[in-house]
Amino acid sequence: MRDIFLDIARSGILAPSADNKHVFRFDLTDTSIRLWPTHEFAAVTDRLPRVLGLLSMGAVVENMRLRASELGFVTHARWFDVISGEPMVELDMESSPTQQADELAAAIADRHTNRRMYRGPGLSVGETTLLNAAVAPVEGTRLIWLHGAARRQALGLIWRAESERFLRKQLHHDIFSSIRFDLSWSETADWALPPGALEIEMPMRAPFKMLRHWAVMRPLTWMGMHRLVGLRAGWLPAWQAPALGVLVSSLPIEQGAVAVGAALERLWLRATLLDLAMQPLAASAVLIQSSAAMPGASDALRSNLTTGWQTIAPATTPLMVFRMGHAAPPSVCSRRREVEEYVLPTHC
Repeated sequence: MRDIFLDIARSGILAPSADNKHVFRFDLTDTSIRLWPTHEFAAVTDRLPRVLGLLSMGAVVENMRLRASELGFVTHARWFDVISGEPMVELDMESSPTQQADELAAAIADRHTNRRMYRGPGLSVGETTLLNAAVAPVEGTRLIWLHGAARRQALGLIWRAESERFLRKQLHHDIFSSIRFDLSWSETADWALPPGALEIEMPMRAPFKMLRHWAVMRPLTWMGMHRLVGLRAGWLPAWQAPALGVLVSSLPIEQGAVAVGAALERLWLRATLLDLAMQPLAASAVLIQSSAAMPGASDALRSNLTTGWQTIAPATTPLMVFRMGHAAPPSVCSRRREVEEYVLPTHC
């Protein structure tokens, strides 16, 4: 049973995570897999990193549920308060001869982020129907495809948010501290982001690498360089993509983050089966959750994003923006560390 549970846990590790860093460790019992927060994540009190961690956790548990269905297990996830000393979630599993595999599980190993520029054609009615159906089972979430005025407004929000990530010192640090500049542009990595995965054009690689120094970036912001970088990082790839969408939730923020994480993974797996490229563009949604008490997004940005998204999706919380289309395979894909590295030492 341990080998089977490790197999299921391995599928969880393959779920998307912020900067290729998971915020949990596994604990295996006879009938369940428990996910405990790392010490760093358990100590987090600011809303933004908590939301990012819970988005990833929702995707992780969804992957595990899907893989368990392939292996003939019925699953039930129980979530706990991260601060209380309990595990974040316990996934109970019961073998069932009638359990049918969810076809989305077949795409778990192939799902990846593709940051290339996308091309058409646009999504067909059949593809859109299948993508909508993938998200539908996740309660408290909604998938909104952005068209016309809503798309134009969303593009403006994406540009504004991505630009501010290079304007504000803490956000700038968050970006560049996650990139492995010790690697070449052709190497991959099993933690953080290899630079080749960013799909930055050859002539721009050296200048981009220089921008990791705040002493270089700061004076360039006085000339508006952050807006040009934000244009390339966010607006242009979103504008060029045949499909742009947002996942929103009507649930309380932390429950909503878990639900949207699950919905995102299901959407992404279906896109993978349809041979569609996909990239999350989270900044314009999640930066709303920045705390005024923490250095990061400005009050003006949070207000702008909140007002804009409420116009597009009233009475909901936007938690993930994404682009989708057709593209060549990515130049470099990140790897994941071995599952044994995520198992708590007392259970190795």
